[in-house]
Amino acid sequence: MKRITIIICSLLLILISFLWVTYTVRKNRIEKQYVSQSSTGILSIAVDDLVLDNVSQLLSFDTRSTGIEGGEDLIKKIVWNSGISIPARLFLFSTDTQKNQFCGILAVSNYDDCFSFFANQYPKAINFVDKKQGIVSVNIAKHIKVLFDHNHLVYSIGLDPNSDFSELHALLKNQDAWVQIGSFKGFEHALTKKHIGYALKDRSLMAEATVTKHKTDITGQWLLSESIEQNLQVRKIDTANQIVTLWSLLSLNDLPLLSQIMSKYTGFNQEQLKKNYANYLDLEIKTDSVIQKDTSIAYAYDDDFNAIEEIKVTEIAVPYIVHTWKYNEPLAASLPGKMFYQFHKAHIDSYLLNTTSERSPDRIQNERTQHPFYFFIDFNAWPEKWTIYPFSKLKQSKVSATMTTTLMDKNKLAIKGEITY
Repeated sequence: MKRITIIICSLLLILISFLWVTYTVRKNRIEKQYVSQSSTGILSIAVDDLVLDNVSQLLSFDTRSTGIEGGEDLIKKIVWNSGISIPARLFLFSTDTQKNQFCGILAVSNYDDCFSFFANQYPKAINFVDKKQGIVSVNIAKHIKVLFDHNHLVYSIGLDPNSDFSELHALLKNQDAWVQIGSFKGFEHALTKKHIGYALKDRSLMAEATVTKHKTDITGQWLLSESIEQNLQVRKIDTANQIVTLWSLLSLNDLPLLSQIMSKYTGFNQEQLKKNYANYLDLEIKTDSVIQKDTSIAYAYDDDFNAIEEIKVTEIAVPYIVHTWKYNEPLAASLPGKMFYQFHKAHIDSYLLNTTSERSPDRIQNERTQHPFYFFIDFNAWPEKWTIYPFSKLKQSKVSATMTTTLMDKNKLAIKGEITY
């Protein structure tokens, strides 16, 4: 019995030592991962550390909840049978020309296994780009594309569903434009030890996240293009019973996504936006609903077949939404009165209030805040009418997120956030 115990302990010690050596070797190779020399943003994900630090959660993880076809079996195949070398830490990058997508570069350890994996998993999405050189494309989904040859695999995850493989092909062919992340000057700050990291080359934004069983903690710094004053005030908002609460006192230069959305819905170009936007926006989506009336005209016929016009009024329950701006006459005229729902505009004090409710307050109070930018969302209270994928999965998992910013100095913000699930 003693001998068996010694043998078992020795085997366990050998196994633990092997795993530790493997982990250490893989970690030491992190800095050898390739990215593009044109990278302006780097997103990194610590694969090994995420697995090791969340083993108990992974053992009970139901892959069906992700919506991934094949679930657990597919993940196992990617790790063990795909012929792709999965590093200890993934590095994805964006460029000035492709700000709305991330690309990555991986090594192919076995070309035949890689081809077989994609041919079996995505038979209708795989195509030869160049048979002579063995270059193969796989259109996995609207927003995910893969291209590989005998040595490397490049992939992109982007917002444009109509993008082609030309940029990935250029990336794969032009390997002289690749650089190892460990020797990439200007991106030293991208080598974080946290589970997830994001950094821009100009250091205007850096964020890190640590993932645990039921919570992800986020910290970071945000360097602003325009300084903001210390005395911060927002419209007084009742933050109870809210699905979404957001406010921003930042310029559009620091919020490019908001700038794009405003341009789309107002028709303003960038110069017009800068002239008419006064660095203020707040948004509320409340748990309550309001009633809106939808009027339609129908025609009936009398006994003599004469058309009789009938007006039908239908009452519809819609989410209670409020978005508020600093009042500006051109902005008030350009904001649409209908975006999915009917919005009622009101000029109250110095604000332009837009709400799905017919009732607006007579006065608006201001209150001081320490947060130039604040965001909260609770998917557990998400409206049933909006529960399409992936929002349905987020609601099912009871996900909520909060992000706050505080002034470090006049043009630098500290970021703190958490996601619970």
